[in-house]
Parts: sequence; structure tokens; C-alpha cells
Amino acid sequence: MDKIKKFFEKKKADTKFKLAGEGHRLNETVQPPTVNRSIQSQARSEASTSAAQQQAAAAALARLEKKKDPTPQQRSAAIIRAQALKELELEKQDAPIQELSLSDKTQKFLPADQFAVSGVYYKCPLVGPDVLPKKEIENLIKEFLYQQLECEEAGLTACLVIHTLNKPPDKVQQCIETLFRYLDNIVQNPTEEKYHKIRINNKIYQERVAQLEGVQHFLQAAGFQLKSVQNSQQELEDVWVLLNTQPEHIEYISNLRDSLISAEPIRPELDRGLQILMPSQAAKRVELPSDFFWLTAEEIKREQQLKTEQAERGLMLRTRAMRERDEKAASRKYRFTLIRVKFPDGPVLQGTFKVNETMQDVRLFVSEALQEPFIEFSLVSPAAGVTNPADVLNPSLLDLQLCPSALFHFAPAVPSSSGYLKDDLMILMQSI
Repeated sequence: MDKIKKFFEKKKADTKFKLAGEGHRLNETVQPPTVNRSIQSQARSEASTSAAQQQAAAAALARLEKKKDPTPQQRSAAIIRAQALKELELEKQDAPIQELSLSDKTQKFLPADQFAVSGVYYKCPLVGPDVLPKKEIENLIKEFLYQQLECEEAGLTACLVIHTLNKPPDKVQQCIETLFRYLDNIVQNPTEEKYHKIRINNKIYQERVAQLEGVQHFLQAAGFQLKSVQNSQQELEDVWVLLNTQPEHIEYISNLRDSLISAEPIRPELDRGLQILMPSQAAKRVELPSDFFWLTAEEIKREQQLKTEQAERGLMLRTRAMRERDEKAASRKYRFTLIRVKFPDGPVLQGTFKVNETMQDVRLFVSEALQEPFIEFSLVSPAAGVTNPADVLNPSLLDLQLCPSALFHFAPAVPSSSGYLKDDLMILMQSI
């Protein structure tokens, strides 16, 4: 039950923390945001990439020699960095990483090593460390909540059950508002007996409350008990009856009422599926699994026909509105996008994102993978030819046409001679 209490405490703490602004290290000199570097300066830095890569490889190995007793992890990471640089040198000059292909996504029996990612997976730290398909994680969340209902804080858990295990959102909201009104009437009028009963056959109860999961547990936690009582026609009917009307219990009902409103559903979190790839691995793994698309089997069969029609439309003059309509229709087929970030010393960082996430989410993902997470950097898109300035951090990845995949080059403000990614991430390449 401590997990449920901590969940509510964390929600309150997160709200306060967000209001405090951006965090910094205690010994960090906070500088104002820098203006974007020009594309020309990025091009000049890429022109001298080869020499810089050789220097970085030598520096990575030299760093091991200077250390009296490097850890096995540090030694492995340095060796992998040197291998990544070697592979980078073997690539054709100025040749970008192969773009992720969609042409063969309808093939069901491709070799596993041709897929950029095996699928889309989720996690929920509240219930455990498992990383599983979404449906399986949702089942774990449900099991976890029902286990917590047997503990002393059953009321708080029932609030989460109602928020988490019911759909659609408008029905859930109606139920919450109705339950809130039941409890609020008791809090505001604790001696009014008419508010101490809830008729099961009541139309509002049946339409807004009865069918939702967790309602019975919530009412029981609030002190109601289901009884058969005589109505005005002297007939027996089922009624929820509040048994405890002592002031202490009314205070508890008040707190439960507020918790019902403030609770938020427990949702599975998208797992980034973080991978660190060698340049050669990134070039081979270019296919995306069907999890990335909304397309049904019939829609996939029609894809070639749509391409033909699109080519025919390209031969005719089309208005801006017509083009925007077609682009919007095409964008609706994407659920997720695969982002790859190529580093100057060779490694390729890969992660999965929802299409409604933003470049800010991508930058945070990259920052968390860096040895020095506070360094200044830009992400350069070879396709767009521009870096990501602050004014494009808010639009979604779908709006920026970065779906179903996108490639960026990592451009640090100050180049490093000892690599960029954390050692514990670099050694992941050995197991891929």
C-alpha cells in the first residue's frame, strides 16, 4: 500500500517541482540559451570529421593507458568506441545512414536482424521493472491495483481503479462527478439522512455509475453497505446505506472525495527501446515492424494503388488546401516513430517515440544518454538541412514530418576527444 501513498505524494511533488523551473547543478554556471549555429558552420565541422574521428579514437585508447586501473566497463567502452570510429571511416565520404525503409513493411517473415526494432514495448515503474507489450503491462497494472484493494488504503486504490480501468474518458468523468456529488452532499449535510442512501435502481446511478469498474469498492471504502430496504411502495430494493456518520468518518469521506478528483489514471509508459548501434548495424536494420502503423491488412494491400493514384495527382495542378488534406490523411497511419542520432565518433543512438511527442522529448532522451548531460548541442537533420531551434520544440514529431522515422546528427557546441555516450550504454553494442 505504500506504493499507492507514494504515488499520490509524487503527483503533488511533481506539480510543485514543475513550478520551480529548470534545474541545474550546484556548481554549474547558468548561461542564457545560445542562438542556433548556422548550417554553414555545421557543414565546416563535418568536412573535418575524418581527422577529428582519428584523433578521438587515439584519445580514447590513450585515456586507458593513463589510468592505473581502468574498470572492465571503461575498457570495453573504449574498445567499442574505437571500433565504431573504424567503421565510420569505412563508410563512403559524406554518405548518410540509410533511411529506414517502409517499402517492405508488409512482408511478415523478414529476418529479425533486418528490423530496426523488434516491436513497441511499455513499462510501469509503479508495478515493477517489466518491459512488455502494452496489453500485458495493462494486465499487470490491473492485477497490482486489485491486490492493493485488500490493504488498509482501499479508498485511494479504488479511486485509481475507477480512473485507470474504465473507458471512454467522458464516461469516467461522468462517474467521478456523480460519486463526488454523493460524497459532497454528505460532507455538506452530515445529518441529512436522505444523503446517506443511494438507490441502486436510480436512473442516474444506473447510467453514470453502476457499470464502471471499481465503484463498489469505492462505496464500500467510503462506509456504505449494500442492503435490501423497503421503498415507498413497501417493496424491497437494493440500496447503498452509509453506516458510520461520526465526525471522524465524515472527515475521512471529505478526504476521499478530494482524492477521487485529484487522482490520475496509471498509464503504461512507452519504453524507448534504447539501442546503441554500430554504423554497420544501423545500415542493415532499416525495416519497421507493423506496431508502428495504424494500417490494417486491407489498407496495406491498397498501399500500392494509393501510390499510383498519388503519382497521377502529381501530374495535375493542385491547390494548397488539397495538398494539406492529402498530407493529413497520410499522417494518420503512423502511431510511433523511430529516432536515430548519429554521433561524431560513430555510435548511433536509437529510440522509439510516440508521434505526438516533441523535439523537446528527443533532446531529453539524448541528454540522458550523454556522459555530460548538460553540454550544449544541436540535432541536425540531413533531410531538412537545419538544426532544431527553440521555435520548433513544441510542434509534434508528426507535425514536423519526422514519422515513421528520422535521422539526426549530433553536433556538440564543443567537440569531445573522449566520446559522448555513457560507458554503460556503449557496452550495450556488444549484446546487439
